[in-house]
Amino acid sequence: MPAPHTLIYTHGGGRLGNQLLRFAHWIAWAREHEGKVEVIDLAFWPYAQFFQQWKSHPACVYPVRPHRLDAAARQFRRLPVWFGQRAEWRLQRVVHATGRWWPGWQAMALDDQAKEWIDLESPDFLSNVTKHRVITCAGWKISSWKLFSKHQGVIRECFCPDPAFSARAEKFMAPLRDKYDVLAGLLIRQGDYRTWHGGRFCFSAETYAGWIRQLIGLHPGRRVAVVIACDEQQDPSDFAGLPCYFASGSANAGGHWLESFVELSRCDFVLSPPSTFGATAAFLGAIPLWPLLATEQSLSFDQIIADALPGAAAHPVFGLSVK
Repeated sequence: MPAPHTLIYTHGGGRLGNQLLRFAHWIAWAREHEGKVEVIDLAFWPYAQFFQQWKSHPACVYPVRPHRLDAAARQFRRLPVWFGQRAEWRLQRVVHATGRWWPGWQAMALDDQAKEWIDLESPDFLSNVTKHRVITCAGWKISSWKLFSKHQGVIRECFCPDPAFSARAEKFMAPLRDKYDVLAGLLIRQGDYRTWHGGRFCFSAETYAGWIRQLIGLHPGRRVAVVIACDEQQDPSDFAGLPCYFASGSANAGGHWLESFVELSRCDFVLSPPSTFGATAAFLGAIPLWPLLATEQSLSFDQIIADALPGAAAHPVFGLSVK
């Protein structure tokens, strides 16, 4: 059998949620065309250490196999953070540029400002890839929600958190499970959301507290608690009298931010403004997503998105962040 054609995804915008989504779409595409193509996702290297499979295979090659780039990826993780980020940025651009001149290679770069995108379902895209031994690809809007939905079980398995983070989440969540009937995850995102879409989704603590009261009212006779993940420290007095617990990775608790991500995924559902962080946490936990879209929103069960990521992408408002 001939060796599969290699696509190297070098870079595209965004942090964990967006990078996980891009890698997930690439995995779905490679899975659909098994034996024909393989993907190396350089853009996910900064996050590989947080997930069990990719910590063992940090070159982020799918289908998963040991690769000579694993050693290079491990070396980057040993560098000081500030230097490692610069080195990874340079590596991504050098590899992408190599696609323009190396014999048998090709380079593809999307103009994100012009809203160029790659439809991974397109036979033309697959045909172009299989004309070259290696293709380097850069850009943000790369997706196929049809393939994602088809292969989402495999995708979810690929992103099981590293056991160390799972153990911390379990330690945090176990006593809450014993005490409460319903555990709701709540993402409060304010920092960069003060400017994103003109601050449309930067809600105040008062607004979030109001939603928590509504949530409790929707579950009469049941013991409800809310696990709060937040990117900025909150004043606990804003949530006085409410059954709220700050996730161990929240700004209030001071742990690693991934702890919040994992703990959200261990709740019964996630309430979140349009954010890939909230949506991917719900997806990895195979739990519903409850969009928070406007200050005046009244919560109701018919707002819940059962199939978190595909549903979020199709949602007219949440789809602003999940693409």
